[in-house]
Amino acid sequence: MEKKAKKARSAPPQSRQKDWIDQLPEEILGNILSRMAMKEAARTSILSRRWRNLWKIYGSHLDFDASETMRLMFDGVKERHIEAPKYRDWVNQVLDSHEGSSLERLRIAFDLGGSYIYATAVDKWIDFAIVKRVQRLEVDLTAAAGCYTCSDSVYTFPSWLLDLPSDFPSFDRLTALCLKSVSITEEDLAYFLSTCPFLEQLTVENSSSLQNFRVSGQSLKLKHLEIGYCQKLQNVEVSAAILVSFKYAGPRINICLIQVPELALVSFSNQYCEKFIINSPSSLYLSRLEKLELDLRFTGSARCVGFPSNFPEFSNLKHLELKFVAVADESVLFFSSIIGASPGLIKLTLKYDIDWATRHQTLSNPEVFRNQGMLEVCEKEWEEQARRYSHKCLNVIEFVGWAGIKTDVQLANYLLENAISLEKIIVDRRIPRYTRTSWNEELCPMPGNREAALLSAKELQRKLPPRAQLIIV
Repeated sequence: MEKKAKKARSAPPQSRQKDWIDQLPEEILGNILSRMAMKEAARTSILSRRWRNLWKIYGSHLDFDASETMRLMFDGVKERHIEAPKYRDWVNQVLDSHEGSSLERLRIAFDLGGSYIYATAVDKWIDFAIVKRVQRLEVDLTAAAGCYTCSDSVYTFPSWLLDLPSDFPSFDRLTALCLKSVSITEEDLAYFLSTCPFLEQLTVENSSSLQNFRVSGQSLKLKHLEIGYCQKLQNVEVSAAILVSFKYAGPRINICLIQVPELALVSFSNQYCEKFIINSPSSLYLSRLEKLELDLRFTGSARCVGFPSNFPEFSNLKHLELKFVAVADESVLFFSSIIGASPGLIKLTLKYDIDWATRHQTLSNPEVFRNQGMLEVCEKEWEEQARRYSHKCLNVIEFVGWAGIKTDVQLANYLLENAISLEKIIVDRRIPRYTRTSWNEELCPMPGNREAALLSAKELQRKLPPRAQLIIV
């Protein structure tokens, strides 16, 4: 007895803690498992016989993440025709073994290819989500190469699953729906909006069949709406009393945002972003925006867009994020017009790629070189335009893609001279780059002279206000 007591006292704290957890009631263990990611919950099955099947009952977050496999497929290390059936079998195995009565989240994210041989499997997975009365459903079948311009989606949403008798399980608990590279009709989306009383988030990307989309209704709980790369889409009309954010990426279409008094964030990308800028919108909702994101990287050099010298005032805007491509050593002071139209701006984020090739062609091609005189005139006009603005509330400036050349140094100097309340400037020498499976970004090392970029960033220290902080990445 004495030896056993001594052994228990000398046991590592971790082992004693594991024994203590193992003695907890099953309800508490289930609560712990329900908060864990799928892979983490499944790993608990090796702890003891008691834990072996608990995750099957209480695991409520089923995230079939295969991003690493997708990356290897993009790099040519792995082949889709081999990996796709493996992914299907993995999902089927886990879903078949799941014994819980409900599900908080189901996420499917894999490139199953253009073939329809997996349609039956995906139908089964969505049916599973209905039976388990899922709260958050994501079906992302985007290609590993990140193609958003395909004319046909990989998979068509099964409308027949929405026509089941009223006594069958439904999406009545759904709070978030995300469909990417899934073809879905306007009628099916209207079903979700009208019959899902708790739906707060809706994302639709690369749907080949969607042509018109209307969001309206007094009882809508929708707070976040995101539409992207639906090539046949022509019209979007949104009337939602508590909508907080709206994001659109794609071609120039008709977008009408009415009765959106709570709208605080708007994000535009791709060709529509250019339309938004050139038309100098004056919609009422713009005056209430707190954050505006404009992604101009798909339009080539940002100066080609033709920024108007006078923007309507964004009187409530606190955060402006601009993503663009800039020609090396050419001025980007034309951005001063939209920055200056935001008198209450607190944070400015600039994410950009430097186009070195266009600059080289300009210098080596005599015909193009002669047009430099016109560009110089424009640059002088931009400088004069910039002098008209002051930024009394601007506290934080963030550069992502800093190269330390005229393009960013000139803009930084302008902002430092006019941002009288500046507290922090962040200079990141890496360039933003799209991931290939989502709209999120990753950062990769920048090409060019990193040392020169570092030295130019350090030079900004001398121009900072007394209490301002310089952070260099």
